[in-house]
Amino acid sequence: MSNPGGALEALDQSRMMVLSLKPRFADAILDGAKTVELRRSEPKIVVPTRALLYATSPVRVLVGTCIVTSVESERLATLWRKYGPRTGVNHREFLDYFEGVERGTALTLADPAALPQPIPLTRLRETSQGFRPPQSFAYVDTQTGAELLRTAA
Repeated sequence: MSNPGGALEALDQSRMMVLSLKPRFADAILDGAKTVELRRSEPKIVVPTRALLYATSPVRVLVGTCIVTSVESERLATLWRKYGPRTGVNHREFLDYFEGVERGTALTLADPAALPQPIPLTRLRETSQGFRPPQSFAYVDTQTGAELLRTAA
């Protein structure tokens, strides 16, 4: 599932993705140093899709957005060879993360944008009844995603 050079105006209009990330990875994405996010399971999305970046404990805030421009599942050796330097992890961290599985997924990210004000989990829950940060990723409809982002303004 890729959209090489995909026009951003073709963004999936039905839903957004919420990515839970360790704070260091959220920062690296927003800084542009990390352009590929790794996942053990493949999200079912149409690319390009807007992703909301949620930094997990200890900060627990929505910090920004980016666009997922491609999703590729591969055997681990191929995944590392193709994307390793763009993932923000060393080879040992890569192997530890994927321990017990033969394949992994690479999400190629573009257009990272930090929110003007990070949104704490308590406020996210007030804005969107029942908002729960996902373990890995989840989906929200675009209306809910837009409501969450408006609270940062």
